[in-house]
Amino acid sequence: MFAWSVLAMLPDADVIGFSIGVRYADPWGHRGAAHSLTIAFIGAAIIAAIAPQFNWPRSRTWWVALAVLASHGLLDTLTDGGLGCALLWPFDLTRYFAPWRPIPVSPIGLAFLSPYGFFVAMTELALFAPLLAVALGRPRLGAAFLSSWLIVGWLLASTDPVRERLVGVALREDTQYGPDFSEQAFRGIAAGQPIADVRRSLGEPIGQAWMYFSPDDQPGQSRPAAPPPCPSVYIESDRVVAEPHLTAFIVELCERAGVRQGMTGADVAKLLGPPVGMCWQYTRSPTLSYHRGRMVCFEHGRVFDVMRRWMR
Repeated sequence: MFAWSVLAMLPDADVIGFSIGVRYADPWGHRGAAHSLTIAFIGAAIIAAIAPQFNWPRSRTWWVALAVLASHGLLDTLTDGGLGCALLWPFDLTRYFAPWRPIPVSPIGLAFLSPYGFFVAMTELALFAPLLAVALGRPRLGAAFLSSWLIVGWLLASTDPVRERLVGVALREDTQYGPDFSEQAFRGIAAGQPIADVRRSLGEPIGQAWMYFSPDDQPGQSRPAAPPPCPSVYIESDRVVAEPHLTAFIVELCERAGVRQGMTGADVAKLLGPPVGMCWQYTRSPTLSYHRGRMVCFEHGRVFDVMRRWMR
């Protein structure tokens, strides 16, 4: 069980690329080639080839290894953040997400050893509890267990308004919404819609994150040869303000590039050029507490991601 668990996490070894300059959205970046079905097939073939050395049946080992490796990328498409998975690499570099995304995205690296990382681990443990019970040799799952599991799964993964209110009470949420924002209109926002439609439905955002890197950069596209001098700038009321979720490293890079708090959006655009993409933030917490994160991200003037999750 330990060996198969290690194999299940193997695709995430692609995070090593961050330390050598591989960008998230590159073909070999995180959730790229290593998460593809092609690599799953190749990895399963290698493991099946050495299976006889351990007296394992070759065919059964291949199928199990394939299920373990392929399921990683498929399950990552069910998460609520980051980029999608390049499941069809090298034939198609598109990053895919599933239409239903109930699993909270996991922090990368040592950030996993945090309260939020613990929450993600407990959520995954709860969602996959029936499979864990079967793996531990307890395949008879009674009605009481399954009923409890369904309730816990609903509390963790549903976006039902009742569930949202219960979670809000438990987390002591402090959510401030944009002046014209409505949940009903937000549910109608989908990938591919133009910016004008979003503004018409949701009004002006509370803040905008201007991005100077492209989430869907691919080889052959026009892109800078080096990382941008300022990866991201956060603007409220047409002025650059400190964004608490930006790392000190990004803030320092932007200051070196000449971006200062209080600059207007026009001044930023004059200094850095137009942003490659942007995210409109429709909620926030004035006290930096848990709140209902509602954000719409654009690239090339159209929606490419709609983020709906609890944030802090």
